[in-house]
Amino acid sequence: MSAPAFQAKTLSTDIKNLKKEFSGFILAWVVFAAILTLVPTSESLTGGGRAALAVMGWATIIWLSNGLPLAVSGLMIPVLLSLTGAAEKLPDAFSGFTSNVTFLILGCFILAAVMQTTGLDKRIALSIVSRVKPTVGSVLKGIIGAHLVTAVLVPATNARGALFLPIIQGLNNLFDKAGEGARARKVFTMVGIGFASLASGTILMHSHMSNVIVAQTINQAMKKDIITWGTWAWMNWPLLGILVIMYYWVNWIMKSKNIEVPGGITEIKRQKDAMGKMTATEWIVLITFGIAISLWATEQIHGYKMALVALIAVMVLFIPGLTNFSWKKVQSNTIFGTWLLLCGSLSLVSAFEKTGVDKWIASHLVGIAPAWGWMGVSIFICIVIQISRLGIVSNVAAVTLLAPIIAAMAPMLELNTVAFTMMVLNVDSYAFVLPISVTACLIAYGTEEFTFGEFVKVGAPFTLMVIIYMVIIMLPWYAFTGYPIWVPTH
Repeated sequence: MSAPAFQAKTLSTDIKNLKKEFSGFILAWVVFAAILTLVPTSESLTGGGRAALAVMGWATIIWLSNGLPLAVSGLMIPVLLSLTGAAEKLPDAFSGFTSNVTFLILGCFILAAVMQTTGLDKRIALSIVSRVKPTVGSVLKGIIGAHLVTAVLVPATNARGALFLPIIQGLNNLFDKAGEGARARKVFTMVGIGFASLASGTILMHSHMSNVIVAQTINQAMKKDIITWGTWAWMNWPLLGILVIMYYWVNWIMKSKNIEVPGGITEIKRQKDAMGKMTATEWIVLITFGIAISLWATEQIHGYKMALVALIAVMVLFIPGLTNFSWKKVQSNTIFGTWLLLCGSLSLVSAFEKTGVDKWIASHLVGIAPAWGWMGVSIFICIVIQISRLGIVSNVAAVTLLAPIIAAMAPMLELNTVAFTMMVLNVDSYAFVLPISVTACLIAYGTEEFTFGEFVKVGAPFTLMVIIYMVIIMLPWYAFTGYPIWVPTH
C-alpha cells in the first residue's frame, strides 16, 4: 500500500472512530436523562437509587463507545453522583478517591513506573524467558513464569501486556508466518500478551485493579475489612492451577508444544545482554519493593496499612542521591488515568451500596436464577455474567458495574456473600470469549497474528473451563478457608 493510500485509510478510520465516540457520548446523556425522568421510584428504588442507576447507565454507554477517555469518565462519576443526589454530600460522592486501597494502587502504580523507568521489569521478564529450552512449550512456560513475577511488581494488566509486547514480537520474528511458525506466533501472542497478563494478576490483590474492587465490595457488604492483602493471597493461590490448564489447553488445540525455536532463543538473549548488568539503582528499587511486599503480607502483625507502606516506599526511592532517576521521567510512565478510573469506579460501587440500587437490580436477577442448588446456580450466573459483559472492553469497568449487584444477590440466593462474590467476579479476569472482551487481549489482537475466529476457538472454551474450575476447585477451597458458599451470610 502506498503512503498516500495508507494515510487516507488511517484518516477514514479516525473519522469513523470519532463518529462512534461522539454518538456514544450523546447516547450516554440520553440514557442518563431517560433513567432520571422515566424510571419510577418505589419503596425498593429510592430517588437516590434511581440517580445512581442513571449514572451507571451513563458510564456503561461511555465505556462501551469510548465516548470519553476512561480517566475523564472516572472523574465525572462522582460529579454526577453529587449533582443528581445519588450522594448527599460531596465527600460521599468522592469516597472512592479517599479509600485506603486507592492510595495503595497509586503507590503501586508509581513503583511500577519506577521499575519501567529503570528497565527492571523488562530485565526480570527477559531473564526468566532466556533460561528455558528452545521449544515453544518451554518458552511458553518461561513467559507464564515471567508474567507471575512481573504481576508482583507491575500492578496493571494493560501495563504487563504492553511490557511483553516487544518481547513477544522479538520471539515471533524468529518464526515463519506459515505452517508451524504461524502456530507458534499465534500461541505466543495470545498467551504472552493477552491471557497471561490477566491470569497472572488474580493471585495477589494489588496485581489487578479488579481485585481491589472485588475486595472493597466484599468488605462493604460484610461491614468490616475481612479481605486484606494476606487473606486475598491465601484464598486465591489455588488459581495457579488455571495457568496450568491454560498451558496445556493452548498447546493442545494449537499443536505447538514441541515446535522448535529457530536458532534457539537468540533474540531473547540478545535483548537481555543489551541491557548489561544490574545497576545500583535497580538493586535499590528491587529491595525496596521486596520490603514493601513483605510488609503488605504481614499487615495483621504490625498494623500498618498497605497504602501507607506503598507511599513510604515511593518516598524512600526519591531520597536525594539514593537513585539516579527523576520524578519527571517517572510521572510520564505512571498510569494516572487508570487510577482515576479506579477511583471513580469505587465511588460508583459505594453509591450502589448506600442507595440500595444494588439490591434492587439483584432482586430482579435472582428471579431468573434456576433452583439448581449452589453448584448449578453458580455456573448459571457465571455464564450469564460473561454473556452480559461481552461488549465492555475494560475489565475494571465490567467488574465495577457487576460487583455490587453480585454481592447483593448472594443473600437473596441463600449463598455465602464472600465465596459467591469472589468466585463470580474472579471469573471476569478470564473473560476470553472474544478478543475485544478485555484490553490486554485487544492489544494482542491488534498485532494481527491471529484472526477473530481463532481467538474465539481458543478463548471461549478456556473461559468455560475456568468457570468449571471455580465451581469444583475454588468453591470447596473457599469453604476450607472459612467461607462455604452453601452457608448464607446473615
